Amino acid sequence: MRLLALVDGSEHSLKALEYSINLLNGIGMSGNKPNKSPKNNHELIILNVLPTIHPSSGIMTPIKPAKDGKSMPLDQYTNQVNRIVESEWIKNLEELKIKYEKSGIRISTKILKGSHSSRYVAYSIIKFVKDQKVDLVVLGSVGLGGVLKNKALGSVTRNIAEISTCPVLIVPWYKNSSFGF
Repeated sequence: MRLLALVDGSEHSLKALEYSINLLNGIGMSGNKPNKSPKNNHELIILNVLPTIHPSSGIMTPIKPAKDGKSMPLDQYTNQVNRIVESEWIKNLEELKIKYEKSGIRISTKILKGSHSSRYVAYSIIKFVKDQKVDLVVLGSVGLGGVLKNKALGSVTRNIAEISTCPVLIVPWYKNSSFGF
């Protein structure tokens, strides 16, 4: 089984990643006995979509970053920010991979570059799902954007659930439900 866990750094996405690991560990068991589906036949792909910052062509005012006080063009500054964020996520994903490889499941990591549009992010993820022949997508019900009072799902989660070509497992965000269960 190829399972995709989406991680954006939120507590909810990390909870969904934990759930993914537990799910794949459980597939290799039948009751208390291992079955013929060893864990190493399964693969977990941990995916992050980076929202790339694109400067507006109309705003090319030089900017002075606080670090050294030297002025630089805005496009150069945003490229620098994008590189820093990407290198931090490469490190974060490697740490998650190392943490969960002890489970015996094959783990790979991937970063996609996206935009701030939740619809675009969802389409990028679903294209990745198709290209990688993923069997199941696991994600938190909300991510870094949070949730609105009248919506139970974050916008990326909702969009993925609507357009996915494979099953989607949504891990709930609430710890103690106020719905009476």
